Amino acid sequence: MFFLTILLFGGMLARLFVLQIVEAPEYAKLAADQRERDITFAARRGTIFDRGGDPLAISVDLKTIFADPAHVTDALDGARKLAGVLDLKESELLEKLQGSAPGSRFEYIARQVSPSVARKVRQLDVSGVYMRDESKRYYPGGRLASHVLGFVNIDQTVRAGIEAQYQEILEGKPGRMTLEQDPMGRALPQAEFTYEPPAPGRSLFLTIDKELQYFTELTLADAVKRYSADAGTAIVMRPGTGEILAMANAPDFDPNTYSVSEPEAQRNRALTDMYEPGSAFKIVTMAAALEEGVVTPDSTFTVPDAFQYYDRVFNDSHSHPTETMSVARILRDSSNVGTIKVGLELGADKLDEWIKRFGFGQETGLDFPAEAPGIMLPRKLWSGTTVATLPIGQGIAVTPMQMATAYATVANGGVWVEPKLLHSTMDESGKMHPASRPASRRIFSQRTARQLSKMLQEVVSSGTGLEAQVPGYKVAGKTGTAQKPLSTGGYGRSYIGSFAGFAPVKDPQIVVLVVLDEPKPIWGGATAAPTFKTIAEFALRYLGVAPQGNAERAAEVIETEQAESLPVYD
Repeated sequence: MFFLTILLFGGMLARLFVLQIVEAPEYAKLAADQRERDITFAARRGTIFDRGGDPLAISVDLKTIFADPAHVTDALDGARKLAGVLDLKESELLEKLQGSAPGSRFEYIARQVSPSVARKVRQLDVSGVYMRDESKRYYPGGRLASHVLGFVNIDQTVRAGIEAQYQEILEGKPGRMTLEQDPMGRALPQAEFTYEPPAPGRSLFLTIDKELQYFTELTLADAVKRYSADAGTAIVMRPGTGEILAMANAPDFDPNTYSVSEPEAQRNRALTDMYEPGSAFKIVTMAAALEEGVVTPDSTFTVPDAFQYYDRVFNDSHSHPTETMSVARILRDSSNVGTIKVGLELGADKLDEWIKRFGFGQETGLDFPAEAPGIMLPRKLWSGTTVATLPIGQGIAVTPMQMATAYATVANGGVWVEPKLLHSTMDESGKMHPASRPASRRIFSQRTARQLSKMLQEVVSSGTGLEAQVPGYKVAGKTGTAQKPLSTGGYGRSYIGSFAGFAPVKDPQIVVLVVLDEPKPIWGGATAAPTFKTIAEFALRYLGVAPQGNAERAAEVIETEQAESLPVYD
């Protein structure tokens, strides 16, 4: 009996040693999990404003209804009461009140309900049914700037746009409270608890102008409908600062009800879609040739109606007999053959260098999710005809933002400026923090910029861009009509019509780009150009850019008389 007693007590001591020493941390954690509860408090997401301080995206606090099945005393009666208020099926509610899984202690009943519905549910006083505040992202403008903003889903997960790009700034830091509870889930008043308050996210001010954005979206949507286009994009930006004042796409969507929209409508085509620019790309060829000194605006070329280079015959933009054309006229009339000859004078290596200098084939630096870099064939992979196709905007894929930035470079006197959407941030104390200055670099001289601007002005005054004229302002720009390449190679009968330009020519304040996918008629000068005119005219007057007055005209007359003996393009 003595030895048996010793053996039993020895076993108990060994077991106590294991429980209290060896396995003590594991059981302590298990006990803590049973009596301790962590509660998180979502931080209020920062607001997104336009440049004038009008809210584009805000967060509102709504009630989310949930159940703890362990506290529900009469699931059937509770389901019957809630069904009438929440407009849900009794069977679904019954399953949640009973617990969708064994041991379930949390079941969502309804999320982010209106205050009136929350009051009705509270009056029902259903056991085991509770409420908590939950933040919902709300977009006061509905579809306004939807592609720029992106959206936040019900779980506060960001999807695309500014919401995703600046998530770390906007989301803030969630708060947390740890407390002890009894087996019924009730907090123990004598127990210790920790509390860390949430830190709200910072707010953003964009370069977007709400009124200009709204007008641009309306005009673009009307153009897509009027010309039976599949889709469209329009961009308005300041050439000197790179600030994007408006960025519109059609079709669009409402971020408040994003789940009912098609993925195609949610895509920001201005940055994600790539297309062959066609004749609008000719400014790159002309800028390079002028800057390299291989041509002047008065240089002439013999331009036939068709031109064979290697194994391909290139037709001109319009039928005409063989004639002599100046470089200025080649651009004004959008002559394909003439532009190819200018490109051949420049040479393949220089053409490749200049296309890269403009930033094609790489992202613009806008800091926007899923921005496409475009497609540019490496120099070593060029075929015999590549040197002839690139000058007229074939064999290269660009984004609308890249093209808008290229025209902004001409308007800005030859200085490329990185486009930007972020104007500044604001912390919780209301202090403003300006965004970093955009990168910039000189691409070509002011002299080349002046020559090219004057040539582009002739495109609008007497060339293919007649429909882009804005009363009271001198406009410079270029049309583009490009065939869409087929996935199997070659080109089909689908077209992209575009127009890009800036105004006023002497002191450019805005650059506007319009791209229409498969418009009818196909010509950019007949579809995108008048759309450009409507947007540019509103933008110039809205921004307070004074029309050309009599004093300005008189000064021009004096300047012209003094320069009669000088070359037209000096």
